Amino acid sequence: MCAKCADRAGGPRRTVLRDAGAPDAPGRCAGDALDGRGALDGTGALDGTGALDSTGALDHLPGDGQFAWWGRPQRERVRPLHAAQPPGTAYAPHYAEPRETAAMSGGKHGKPRRTRIGGGGGGGARPVAGDGGMLPGPLLRRRAERRPTAVPELPFEGRAGAAVGTAGCSFAELDRRARAIAARLGTLLSPGSRVLLVYPEGPDLAGAFFGCLYAGMAAVPLVLTTPGGVHTVPRAVQRCAPDLVLTGTDGWHALDVDRNRTQVVEADGVRVGGEPVWRLATQWRPVGVLRGAPAYHCYHDDGPAGGRLEAAMCHGDLAEVMTELAQAVRLGTDEENVGWIAAVHGLEEAVWRILLPVRVTG
Repeated sequence: MCAKCADRAGGPRRTVLRDAGAPDAPGRCAGDALDGRGALDGTGALDGTGALDSTGALDHLPGDGQFAWWGRPQRERVRPLHAAQPPGTAYAPHYAEPRETAAMSGGKHGKPRRTRIGGGGGGGARPVAGDGGMLPGPLLRRRAERRPTAVPELPFEGRAGAAVGTAGCSFAELDRRARAIAARLGTLLSPGSRVLLVYPEGPDLAGAFFGCLYAGMAAVPLVLTTPGGVHTVPRAVQRCAPDLVLTGTDGWHALDVDRNRTQVVEADGVRVGGEPVWRLATQWRPVGVLRGAPAYHCYHDDGPAGGRLEAAMCHGDLAEVMTELAQAVRLGTDEENVGWIAAVHGLEEAVWRILLPVRVTG
């Protein structure tokens, strides 16, 4: 009777001794046994040539002819070694796939980390080293301080950057326009307000867009494709419900906007709301802008049927997309495919043509 059987029966405990290398006899109960070296294993079958695991099965290490103790923590399940297996048959234990633990997955409620360059999206974006981690507003400020006379351009052949986007506006001039507009917006609205930008593509639109970023407000560009094409403004105002409309055309083409409900401010490179740009620019004071704060809405005009306002992209989202587009430019991606990448991320053409030149013109 073995030790375990003796315990159950209440009788005396007896230890079974075996010589090293002696095979287990079929039917022998291996509850408590002492091998030839005096090592006692109280949990499973015994073999004098090596140590045992806690399940009663021996693990063979190929190549050295020895048996080794692997231990329960490194094993999920082991195929049992049948007593009737012919002598000399190689035993191949089966290991289960390791289970994911809290330490591996980041916790019970952990989520996979984003791997996009520049950090993540919307608000939780992880900044990267260098200019790629900067928000568009602070990036323009840095460019204006370090290279005030340089002109941000798009590095595409056949279409000069001065013809679109910032339209030949230097970093210092673009920053001056943005500061003036941000100073004016700061006296009229609170951060986070929605501002509709009614401009044709050019420096006025670029200055107004960066002015919204400087002021911590969400810009909704309504790009006028034809001179005087302001017939889409009433639909946009009704659909977007902006707190203010910035425009450079109101002096020539009056906008059909109820001024009792929505403020309208004329802003260009000379005056903002009737005040000189240079004076307002000196009055601007930086405001803290969070990476997750709304920065831009894409508006789609669907004609008489109405329009669609996309969900807001935050400042961190814009930084991420610009980093990705700048990387595409460095790899030689052509203009058409850069525009396609921007459209996939939800950026309309007029916006990425404003932001990308500032990003790639270091």
